Amino acid sequence: MRFLCLRGSAVAAMLVTWLAFASASLGAEKLYVLSQTGAKLTEIDLATHQLGAAVALEKAPAALTFSRDSKLAYVTHPDLGKISVVSLGGQKVLRTISVPGSPFGIAVAGNGRIYVADWNGADVAVLEPSDNGATQPRIVKVGRAPAHVLLTPDETTLFVANRESDSVSVIRASDLEVVATIAVGRAPFAMALSPDAKRLYVGNVQGGSVSVIDTAALAVVETIKSGAMPYGAAVTPDGARVLVTNQQSSTVAVLEAGGAPRPGVRVGGYPEGIAIDASGHFAYVANWFSDDVSVLDLASLKEIRRIKCPGGPRSVVIARDP
Repeated sequence: MRFLCLRGSAVAAMLVTWLAFASASLGAEKLYVLSQTGAKLTEIDLATHQLGAAVALEKAPAALTFSRDSKLAYVTHPDLGKISVVSLGGQKVLRTISVPGSPFGIAVAGNGRIYVADWNGADVAVLEPSDNGATQPRIVKVGRAPAHVLLTPDETTLFVANRESDSVSVIRASDLEVVATIAVGRAPFAMALSPDAKRLYVGNVQGGSVSVIDTAALAVVETIKSGAMPYGAAVTPDGARVLVTNQQSSTVAVLEAGGAPRPGVRVGGYPEGIAIDASGHFAYVANWFSDDVSVLDLASLKEIRRIKCPGGPRSVVIARDP
């Protein structure tokens, strides 16, 4: 995809046009922000960039994902050993599920199966839909201190970033076997898949780099310097760019196929989660320390506004309004 470069007064006019186009094309898409210190899940309207409904949560929520139909949100609480299940339509917590250890990274399959990583352990808990939190989950041993987990679109494979083992575990969903352990950079944390699922991008927090994994060969094919403390990652819908948040420098690195990283885009304090809308025109960045969300225009690669939100935003996810 080629992006139009604008100068002068045309920028403001075109940004208004792009916002209207994105609003019309996305329709029911909404941004959800998970705030840790504020303990809330807040909706942001993509058309107006205004805060909408907020659901109060229990202490220190950490990671966020959605059901495949976007009707439910799943939020982990490492300090409480719980998962909160939130109805987006009803704007309330439906139930909580107790999980062994310190649940952090989470993924949910289309059939309701839940995968959750133990932040202070070395395993992934797997909860079946029939369990409903009433029975002990199956446990899959992985590397030390697993952070985020990522399920492929076809739900056949789960990737696990093991931050203290400097590796990514690959779990086959059909039988929960670990089929590969891939060495990456220091302290892997963020992960993002290309749209065709052929490449997995892994942000290495202490290495200041992104490991690029060929998901067929299950091997690292490239390592790219990204900036200080890469913590969140997202890929544009056309697969041409990877955006990586750099906590320490308060920037977003833009990595392009076949090219050197562009200068970082300045955002708020200590950026973490990042999401890109379906049009590929805008990215949204959760700034943990400045209590806001940066909106990036991906044509000009500039921050165009900040949206204040409840304290300590750490995760942002775009989902379809149920």
